[in-house]
Amino acid sequence: MFGDFAVAAIDTTLVLKAIEPIWTAKPETASRLRGRIETILDWATVRGFRHGDNPARWRGHLDKLLPSKNKIRTVAHHAALPYKELPVFMQVLADQAGVGARALEFTILTAARTSEVIGARWEELDIASAT
Repeated sequence: MFGDFAVAAIDTTLVLKAIEPIWTAKPETASRLRGRIETILDWATVRGFRHGDNPARWRGHLDKLLPSKNKIRTVAHHAALPYKELPVFMQVLADQAGVGARALEFTILTAARTSEVIGARWEELDIASAT
């Protein structure tokens, strides 16, 4: 059921009714929702609960009715430190006390993700080969 509708009754109008309200405000969430609806309707078609084209299909269908999520809003990247300034920054960082400064140094030197640094365990590190 899609609300009170049987899966066989779901059409493009209902799919749009579900995703259009958030398409421009939360394009990533709306895109994921559309994909999940498409997957469920594909399953329902294979199982014989519905027939015909998938009304949640993006390519060749909804892409003609909705703007691409890439065109809705541009991604704003964080400013980056110019690489020529990195040696001075690393020295300033080395002079800072605390685990936060060491974690940032480790992140910069290894290109690890923040979650990997935060969750790192000593047994995961090979300090001997680093010296």
